[in-house]
Amino acid sequence: MTTAYALIILPVITGIISLFISSERLRRNLLVVVAFTHLFMSIVLCKGEAGELNGVWIGLDHLGRLFLMITSLLFTGSAIYSMVYLDKHPHFNGPAIAGLRMPANSNAIFAACMQLFLAAMSLSILSMNFGLQWIGIEATTLASTPLIYYHRNKRSLEAAWKYMILCSVGIALALMGVFFLAMTSSSHVQQFTPAGLVLFAGYLKVEWLKVAFIFFLVGYGTKMGLAPMHNWLPDAHSEAPSPVSAVLSGALLNCAFLGILRIYKVCAAV
Repeated sequence: MTTAYALIILPVITGIISLFISSERLRRNLLVVVAFTHLFMSIVLCKGEAGELNGVWIGLDHLGRLFLMITSLLFTGSAIYSMVYLDKHPHFNGPAIAGLRMPANSNAIFAACMQLFLAAMSLSILSMNFGLQWIGIEATTLASTPLIYYHRNKRSLEAAWKYMILCSVGIALALMGVFFLAMTSSSHVQQFTPAGLVLFAGYLKVEWLKVAFIFFLVGYGTKMGLAPMHNWLPDAHSEAPSPVSAVLSGALLNCAFLGILRIYKVCAAV
């Protein structure tokens, strides 16, 4: 269980440290080292436990194993390519927008947000509580928005705002789903986790559960880029740096999909 917490805490600490590292080479190397460390710990966690880690807050179910390995592998590849990408775009300065320009430590912001992005995705995957999982998915929006705005031009600004606003609307709808899901519970349900709700599925209020599923589907579906809330996706992927676009499409969307799969698992048990 300690490894599961380390997968979340480590990228947060190193991400903050990256903001204060003046050496460009050291900052890039740290990003890659964190990625490989995260991958190693993910393998250890997935292979070390034969069953599920059903913690009240943090754990790892069978679905989480698959999504954790996909996320960690993809992020490691993106981190390696980031070293090449940042060499070709050193301290990029786009045209001024309302007095804003790419700061001198633009690549420090990139490295920091990438690691915070990894921490947020890890939190959403390892969260066994539906409310905590929502916090993790919301954190992915906050961590990835500066990455989309990396080039600091009008197109990237528009893409970042569109991404943040539409995804925030979707996340707000998903939060309503969390509230409705809580209303389905009775005094018999002791844990607000997928395993806990499945175990006491017979005590859940079906009407509220159906409403909760709809809000989860629309809310997290927005984060996945499902129509009709998909307008952010083409702009965000085209304007974001290619390593970021790879993580957005291959890892972030899976985190939102995992949220839908977990609520579906509860619905199927009723």
